[in-house]
Amino acid sequence: MKGLYIHIPFCRRKCFYCDFISVAYTENLADEYLNALEKEALKYKNESFETVYIGGGTPSVLSVKQLSHLISIIKNNFNISHHCEWSFEANPESTTKEKLEFLLSSGITRLSFGLQSASDDKLTILGRLHNYEQFKKVYFVARNVGFDNINIDLMFGIPEQNIDDWRNTLTEVLSLKTQHISLYPLTVEEGTVFYKNNFSVNTDLQAEMYKMTCDILKNNDFEHYEISNWAREQKYSRHNKLYWQNREYIGLGTSAASYYKRYRYKNDPDILKYIEDTLNGKDTVTEKEFIDDELYEKETIMLGLRLSDGVDIKYFKNKKDVLEKYIGEKLLTVKNGKVSFPETSLFVSNSILSEFI
Repeated sequence: MKGLYIHIPFCRRKCFYCDFISVAYTENLADEYLNALEKEALKYKNESFETVYIGGGTPSVLSVKQLSHLISIIKNNFNISHHCEWSFEANPESTTKEKLEFLLSSGITRLSFGLQSASDDKLTILGRLHNYEQFKKVYFVARNVGFDNINIDLMFGIPEQNIDDWRNTLTEVLSLKTQHISLYPLTVEEGTVFYKNNFSVNTDLQAEMYKMTCDILKNNDFEHYEISNWAREQKYSRHNKLYWQNREYIGLGTSAASYYKRYRYKNDPDILKYIEDTLNGKDTVTEKEFIDDELYEKETIMLGLRLSDGVDIKYFKNKKDVLEKYIGEKLLTVKNGKVSFPETSLFVSNSILSEFI
């Protein structure tokens, strides 16, 4: 099983917390970028994929004509499984009924909406361009068009957000009866507006919010299958599970990462340079690393422990002392030959994972 990721680096405006590679959308630049994607796709002509993920940025800023070009690039160059999961990221302010109808008719099976909060005040603080009513309108249009597998992205620990604000957001989103929810604690990354304005996060409050979330979503029939992800009806993100299971994927576009034939590599993050080099037949890879057996085992542990399924204990043969330490402290558990985090220690998992490097 192999996945395809395509990065669309355009937004109407960059959010105040975002450190992803993105620039302001213009029609001409987007057209040039799609031409570069088409050229890069030839490097992997006739590769087979079981998942396709179109992310960004904001893929929904593309016009229907550009979306048609993008879909044709994928279908004309690759062998896509009949059971393929096609995921598409969208923001409310750039999503229309026409685009949704086109995406559904083109084979997109899963939408991922960036909401972040049900509070308009918090959306303004984050620099989002939509309000909650606009999101709900687009969400129900997507439902009525025929999408039955929709993820909603939420963020907790936003400046001025308290536990009641967060509970209200969860209550609102649960009322929408979505199949999947992804939740992320706000982090202040270098280069962002939040970083420049010296924002800080309250990790104790975030931990309290996370614990409350686990309880509320469990009581509403969501399965907590990965640290930041919950699903109903077993509608997991198959593409993202592929990452956490340390399987192969190919990334197209500026800054896109790949793990292919035991190499992990990344494209140039400079959008204009990516376009120029790709169209001129030059290599766009700026980082490349061979994954030997030892590193493969470490990465399998680091990634796989994010999943509730856990990791086969055989991968811990070189880290037995660390494993035994955390089992003894009840921060890791072993069941049926699989090592996993109990839900009570998921929020502090990063500090534990670092010891398996």
